Amino acid sequence: MRYIINTLGCKVNQYETQAMETLLRERGHEPAGEGESAELVIVNSCAVTAESGRKPRQALRRLMEHYPGAASAVCGCWAQVEPDAAEALGADVVWGSGDRRGFVEAAERAVLEKARARGIDKPFERRIIEDLPAGAFSGHARAYLKLEDGCQNFCTYCIVPFTRGRQKSRDAGAILDECRALIDNGAKEITLLGQNAVSYTHLRAH
Repeated sequence: MRYIINTLGCKVNQYETQAMETLLRERGHEPAGEGESAELVIVNSCAVTAESGRKPRQALRRLMEHYPGAASAVCGCWAQVEPDAAEALGADVVWGSGDRRGFVEAAERAVLEKARARGIDKPFERRIIEDLPAGAFSGHARAYLKLEDGCQNFCTYCIVPFTRGRQKSRDAGAILDECRALIDNGAKEITLLGQNAVSYTHLRAH
């Protein structure tokens, strides 16, 4: 199966797209090259601004028009807060801001079994970060590694706590182990990510 992913928004979304690509490749799927057909199109969406809500609609419509026979899937913050709008556009899989492994499995079923799925997260009930593979996009020397997810500042202008829940930090030992593995695999630069990464306080010196 060949796939195309359109990623919108922040670097955390880029990290999660990289992780989803790793999971798709592990399951035997490959990205569609220039001019190739695709059986699956994915939009990893953002919802921080009104413009961020417009862009996933445009991206999903464009991909569905360009690949009319492909299964369509949308995930991320916009899909989390406006799942009905995503379904109204005709997406086969509508997923929220959590459970990327479940999303990949649902997207695969949409291609192989023509099965539609909806998996909207309950962000305030989520207390741990999903274990996803850190790494770099193919051909890139910069790798992404996630420290934390969510935010609990509840700033008036920001939707992040309502799309990703309260802040959840990863174990420092696991982060350092991933850093070493990325370096061993050739990473020249590692970008540490999170919606509120400056609030990460569990890192200890090793």
